[in-house]
Amino acid sequence: MDIDVFLAGIERGARLHGRRESLRAVNGVLGALTDVLPPRASELLTPHLPSEIRIGLAGRARTETPASCRAFLDRITTILYVDQPDNAFLARVVLEHLNASLRVISPAAFAHLVAADLRPLLQAGRPAVARTQPAAGALMDRIRVPAAAPVLRRQLA
Repeated sequence: MDIDVFLAGIERGARLHGRRESLRAVNGVLGALTDVLPPRASELLTPHLPSEIRIGLAGRARTETPASCRAFLDRITTILYVDQPDNAFLARVVLEHLNASLRVISPAAFAHLVAADLRPLLQAGRPAVARTQPAAGALMDRIRVPAAAPVLRRQLA
C-alpha cells in the first residue's frame, strides 16, 4: 500500500486539511478499532499497515471497550475530539479506504467478532455479496440419471 495515495484518498474523502490531519484520523480510528477488537485480531492486522501508521499505534495504551457501534464511536470521539456525526463519518471513510487498500487482511475480516450494529461499518467499501437462487432449469441440467438402473432381487428363504 502506498501511504501517500492512501492518506490523499482519506484527505479527499473526509474533506480534511492535509496529510497530518489524515494520519491523525487514521490513527484515531484504528486506535478505537484496536480497543474494540480482541488483542489477537489487532496483532494480526498491525503488520499489514504501513510503518508510519504502526508507529502512531505503537505508543498508545489499549482501553478495553465493548464491541458495539455506540462504544466504538464514543471511543473515536474521545481520541479525536470530534462531534457526534463527524465520528461516524471519519470512521466510515477511514475503514472504507483501509478495506480497499489492504490486500491480505483488512478490518472487514474481523466483522464477525463485533456486535451486529458495528459490522456494516467495519465492512465499509466491500462490495455486497449477491445471493441469488439459481433457476430451476440450471439445477436440473447438472443432474445425470443413469440410463439403466440396477434391479434388486429378493432372496427367498
